[in-house]
Amino acid sequence: MDLLSFVYPFYEKFLAWQIARESSSIPRHVAIILKETDLFDLKGMEKLLFALGIFRKFRVEFVSIYVDILKTDPSLKAEIASTLRTRLEESFSDFPAGTGYRIYGVDGEVNCTVPGRDFFVYVSLGFGGRNEITRAVLTILDEVKAGAVRPEEVDEKMLESHLLVNHEPDIMIRSGGQNLSDFLVWQAVYSELYFTDVNWKDVRKVDLLRVIRDFQKRQRRYGR
Repeated sequence: MDLLSFVYPFYEKFLAWQIARESSSIPRHVAIILKETDLFDLKGMEKLLFALGIFRKFRVEFVSIYVDILKTDPSLKAEIASTLRTRLEESFSDFPAGTGYRIYGVDGEVNCTVPGRDFFVYVSLGFGGRNEITRAVLTILDEVKAGAVRPEEVDEKMLESHLLVNHEPDIMIRSGGQNLSDFLVWQAVYSELYFTDVNWKDVRKVDLLRVIRDFQKRQRRYGR
């Protein structure tokens, strides 16, 4: 056994102890940005379920996941999203009681929803933030045209009510040394950002605990 393998279990316990000491500052909403290849890899899917379990254990309430589908051909993109949806539904079927989830397809439509009480997971399969905002605006314009909404009633709260995810993430995680992607553009304007060079399939428990602990130590300024 090398030195790191010996030390890490103690370090994990130390981090978990520190997190528990400041339980009031645990992020309520965590967002994760992944690539399609992360979830086609068996280890990547296992790591996603493992990460969700860790976040649930430490009383995170919402996790939003964006799967960045790199293919631009609409039919191929839809096919990839459909395959991933099937894999996710199969994996999520073993969620503990009280856990719910909702999966959105490449067009932003709800593919499936399972209600939850104390932990909820949103998954967007290739439907990004710019498309989300555009669709919300068009929907509101249709409501104005139909007379259901007066133009002077349109404000930020109304736009937010038409978004796919109404909760603002406290922290957004991007693994593998990648840049941020087009996800929750409106909701994440004041989110904390966490970048790690670790590839998603290689993420360990200690890496996830570091995310929570790092958030606890930050002084949030909300754009100020």
